[in-house]
Amino acid sequence: MKTRISAIVGLLCVVFSPLFASAEAELPTISSGTIEPYISFMAGIAVPRSHDATFTDGSSPSGVSDVVQNVDYQTKHSVGGNAGIWFPTRDRLAGFDLGVEITGFIWYADVACCRDWYNNSPTGAGQTNRLPNQGTTTEIAGIYVGPNFMVRYPMAISEAYPNGQWHPYVGIGVGAHQLAMRPGGRRGTGFYRAITEERDTTIAFMGVGGVKAHLFKYVAVFAEAKYIHAHHDGLTSDRFGNSEGNFVDFVQGDLIVNRYESTIDTILAHAGLSIHFDIRP
Repeated sequence: MKTRISAIVGLLCVVFSPLFASAEAELPTISSGTIEPYISFMAGIAVPRSHDATFTDGSSPSGVSDVVQNVDYQTKHSVGGNAGIWFPTRDRLAGFDLGVEITGFIWYADVACCRDWYNNSPTGAGQTNRLPNQGTTTEIAGIYVGPNFMVRYPMAISEAYPNGQWHPYVGIGVGAHQLAMRPGGRRGTGFYRAITEERDTTIAFMGVGGVKAHLFKYVAVFAEAKYIHAHHDGLTSDRFGNSEGNFVDFVQGDLIVNRYESTIDTILAHAGLSIHFDIRP
């Protein structure tokens, strides 16, 4: 009986082994020398540097400087994504691959109440029927979108991972840097309305570096750091805390803000998941 069972099993193996081999051959693989598109999703934190703010609307009361030293932009969360493509160039570039990607992400750089002469009047100067030290928050949402030019060095190259199981990478880019700003309620307690029209957009320069490691042939995790440099000349803050006002002002659409310019440098730390594809020539 055992002999018959062994014979049947052996026969089944002979019959079906070509089918299994054919199915395995048809499975997609990322081959060496193929173009490699990818999309990524990421989340992390943004750490803005506290630069000076120079108010440009002539709003400074007598004896008060137009320049507020070291605005305390807050560290908060950030989310975003990438879409890019790697090109098979390492055979001609000392082992390095070249790539290009579009990256986009948002973060929040709020200035909490109460920063003197930025969103608070400690003496009451510049206020409209208000008491001193009744300032506001300044809520700031940042958006960056732009291309990066990338270089990576594939490592742990094998038959299973012909483009490397993991690789460090660096990149540089230039893109659109937008800050949307609105004042809050007294001492930061509640917002009256979203002020979407108070936005300023400028050009920013970015550097990025990170490490990506494949969990599977098409799925990878990564961690990266970014540095963004931008200068804005149309930012706003309610520097004297007048925006609580009376309710009629907000119904009529009056917005109490003061304009300033400032350099914004931000460090972002992101981690995420990346999905890779295979385009054969």
